[in-house]
Amino acid sequence: MANDTTKPILRLIRLLGKDKLKVYLSFVFALFYSITQVAGPVLLGQSITVFAKGMTKVLKNNQPFPFDQLMFYIALCGGAYIFNWIFLLLQNYVLIDVTQKMVLRLRLEISEKMAKLPLSFYENHLYGDILSTLTNDVNVLSLNFRTFLIQIADAPIYLLMMIVVMFYRSPILAVVVILSVPVSALSSKLVLSKSQKYFDAQQKTLGELNGIVEENYTGFDVVKLFGHEEDDEAIFRETNRKLSKASEKALFRSYLLAPIVMLVGHIAHIAVLILGAFLTFLGKIPIGDVQTFLNFVNSISEPMQQIARLGSVYQSFIAAASRVFAFVDEEEEKDTSVEGVKAANMNVSFDNISFGYSKDKIVINNFSFDVKEGEHIAIVGPTGAGKTTLIKLLMRFYDVLKGQILLGNVPITDFNRDTLHELIGIVPQEIWFFQGTIADNLRLGREDATDEEIEVALEGVGADYFVDLLPGGINFVLAENGANISAGQRQLLAIARAFIANRSILILDEATSCVDTQTERRLQDAMIKLMEGKTTFIIAHRLSTIVDADKILYLQDGDVKEHGTHEQLMKLRGLYRKMFDSQYT
Repeated sequence: MANDTTKPILRLIRLLGKDKLKVYLSFVFALFYSITQVAGPVLLGQSITVFAKGMTKVLKNNQPFPFDQLMFYIALCGGAYIFNWIFLLLQNYVLIDVTQKMVLRLRLEISEKMAKLPLSFYENHLYGDILSTLTNDVNVLSLNFRTFLIQIADAPIYLLMMIVVMFYRSPILAVVVILSVPVSALSSKLVLSKSQKYFDAQQKTLGELNGIVEENYTGFDVVKLFGHEEDDEAIFRETNRKLSKASEKALFRSYLLAPIVMLVGHIAHIAVLILGAFLTFLGKIPIGDVQTFLNFVNSISEPMQQIARLGSVYQSFIAAASRVFAFVDEEEEKDTSVEGVKAANMNVSFDNISFGYSKDKIVINNFSFDVKEGEHIAIVGPTGAGKTTLIKLLMRFYDVLKGQILLGNVPITDFNRDTLHELIGIVPQEIWFFQGTIADNLRLGREDATDEEIEVALEGVGADYFVDLLPGGINFVLAENGANISAGQRQLLAIARAFIANRSILILDEATSCVDTQTERRLQDAMIKLMEGKTTFIIAHRLSTIVDADKILYLQDGDVKEHGTHEQLMKLRGLYRKMFDSQYT
């Protein structure tokens, strides 16, 4: 266990780099902060003692009041509090600077890592978990690591100095002050243990309420369609009532905590006053020390609470650091590229390849097929046949388990992934657009594309008819994922993006799946222009879009069951003919 927590600490220290010296400097500031924090109440007590003795001399002995001595202690006391504030400010400034620079390095490392991780990582992990690691865990690490450094330096030194000074001034009063802390802590623990179940109920009910609100919001059209508004409102009211009751019970019991702590503090104050007055009467301590101990009653609980919280703060940032470093340590895509390798042509060969997302579940089994440069290959088959998987293997989002894929007689594993992706353009089934203008999103295909080239691409795929009607045209700002345009319009823009990229190999993954029949007909001519001279792979459920393909592969269970032209497969009267007839008869 110790080893598990030591590794993240050592890595965080390495991330500090040269800033480790600043951390040591912050510890020096913490030492002086603690000294001045303890010195302030002591010097204030001394000022009161000098004032009391001075008044006694004036009233009883008719001696002059020691103004110089009083002003000396007041000046020292004021100086202690001023320097206390300065040292605290310096310590926080240094540690904020150090931790933010550390987090900056960590975020840069994470950003670089994200680009190097294989697609399989993102497909095998929940989006919410990844997002939580990259945002929440990094923020928790940033905040709690700084808090830990501050508290581990301040609290022990301050507490030790306070205890030493108290026992030096008066062991009896020191015991009274120190005893107030465990009494307060035990009272707090008792109240919190009784109220915890109500907080649990509150959080559980809050989660239920959030779920109801989210469901009603995301499914609002369905709720309206089936007239379920009153039922949903009743469910919301009942859950909201339960939340109100649970919150009332939890908050009432938690608010008992502050009065109890205040009561213990008041009792400690009274005890210090009574014992202090008695000891002062006996001449055991000067009257100013009573004021010093009253200040310590207010102050001693803070470092003790900080020390008590150190464990949870430590566990919190260690847990966050462990999750972040687990992400950073994920296995990267292996670079098997050969320097200077180039494809002589755009012929593609699948040479007896096998692949599975897990070794016990093979998706592609001993698949072989040759595609000549400029050929248009359509891949069809039932859901789960391996069509999209085949394309992912060509893109090297995954590597085959057996066999090899050749591009221009060169294994694709010899290509740098970036170089390979520069040869391949894709219109994916699941399209993503970033928040920004249409022009900016289309330039993802080619950064140096001019506005004129973008206009030509839009016209070429038949998207100009709706883009011209949008405010600003190509400068119209798309919402995240193009939420402010229709699915068919997003599909057209994705095709236009591939048009601009003008890659040698083209992949169309259900490229017309979201367009209506009229738009589909308009797209057919545009697709012919787009595919001219390009080795093209077309994945389609609408068989009308692939009847002119040079070859059609019918995949089932990862194997090629049939292949040939549309006419040949129709004459074969096999699986392809059956699928075609089911769509058009």
